[in-house]
Amino acid sequence: MKKVLVLGAGLVARPLVRYLLDKGYFVTCASRTVSKAEKLVDGHENGAAYPLDLQDEAAMVAFIKEHDLTVSLVPPDFHTLVASRCIEQRKPMVTTSYVSVEMSALDGPARTAGVTVLNEIGVDPGIDHMSAMRIIDDVKGRGGKIVAFKSYCGGLPAPEDNDNPFGYKFSWAPRGVLLASRNGAEYLDGGRKVTVPPERLFRDMHLLEVEGFGDFEAYPNRDSTSYQGVYGLEGIATLFRGTLRNMGWCDTIYNFRRLGLLELEESDVAGQTYADWMRALIGAGPEDDLRVVAAAKLGLPPDALPVWNMHWLGLMSDRRFEVDRISPLDAVGNLMFEKLAYHDNERDLIVLYHDFQAEFDGGKRERITAQLIDFGIAGGDSSMSRTVSLPAAIGVHMILQGKITTAGVLRPVTPEIYNPVLDELQKLGIECKEATETY
Repeated sequence: MKKVLVLGAGLVARPLVRYLLDKGYFVTCASRTVSKAEKLVDGHENGAAYPLDLQDEAAMVAFIKEHDLTVSLVPPDFHTLVASRCIEQRKPMVTTSYVSVEMSALDGPARTAGVTVLNEIGVDPGIDHMSAMRIIDDVKGRGGKIVAFKSYCGGLPAPEDNDNPFGYKFSWAPRGVLLASRNGAEYLDGGRKVTVPPERLFRDMHLLEVEGFGDFEAYPNRDSTSYQGVYGLEGIATLFRGTLRNMGWCDTIYNFRRLGLLELEESDVAGQTYADWMRALIGAGPEDDLRVVAAAKLGLPPDALPVWNMHWLGLMSDRRFEVDRISPLDAVGNLMFEKLAYHDNERDLIVLYHDFQAEFDGGKRERITAQLIDFGIAGGDSSMSRTVSLPAAIGVHMILQGKITTAGVLRPVTPEIYNPVLDELQKLGIECKEATETY
């Protein structure tokens, strides 16, 4: 029986663990909080749970040695470390996270060692890549050329459970969402390269209408231009990858950043209330109305949504901190995790939308769209957990069955990977539906 090591036991891990157990693998879940790992294996005879602090490299290497493959679902900063140790032990690795500069540098060593390191096999990145490449390769196979490509993805509360002023709930780690809010972005628009500095990320926003669901805010996701080579779209005029949110999110997070609420430097908060902390942050006096001062500092009316959201979240409350030191980003993230959590029987929603423009000889043009709408299961797995971890689980199965043998740092952008994964996802009820207009 082949053995799989799953590092991390967060919100998206359960479907992967259950899929692999159902396929007959022995699955070891190792997490800093062993109780979370125990919940994942849930007493299964082929499952085991252990505590593991990734700072203890010797212990991590010992786990890697004992298993045939490692899945890294830990915070992104650790993926390169895990991959390095897997390469040293000549064991394959799978992760759903983006290929970082540091991970890219491991491509040579992985090739030399004959080790597969499969990245970006979640939903975004992941299903977005695979569904896009299926269309891109089809157009090329018919003699066409992609001249414009826009791709959008968002994880949101289902409409009936969208009941807070942020229009958002957390189906994965809040810290990751907020850290991503600090990124800049680049994309191509009509042959022009657009560079968006981090502080302007949420001002580079446009609306996207998704039939049956209305309008969403769309803002750029990292460096879209880097995917010209990944997708084989060198010379394309328009290439945009965006994130979707409900209305009001962009203005709120933009103004949170302006006040310094997304900063990473820790400060002493021992014994303070959130209101005390906010007064110091925005320079308010002891008798000042915090909403009025915050609004004035931002040039907004006191009843503007970003200011109201600070108040609603509890940033202006008399609640005391439970730690001695914390960063603004983590202070905000902790409150968000409490107040923007899914309750029992609530559902989340994944919206993935591709929009291609293709040209063919003879002047024929096509607009090709692909749309994935997937809801979580009330009382069961979230859509986020299913769409992130099931592609990874399928990738694990393919590697261990000898169906993915390419060594190096990989993305799922080749037919040998994306076709079987997308076909299996369709059997599991996760499907991108395509439509084509010719003109």
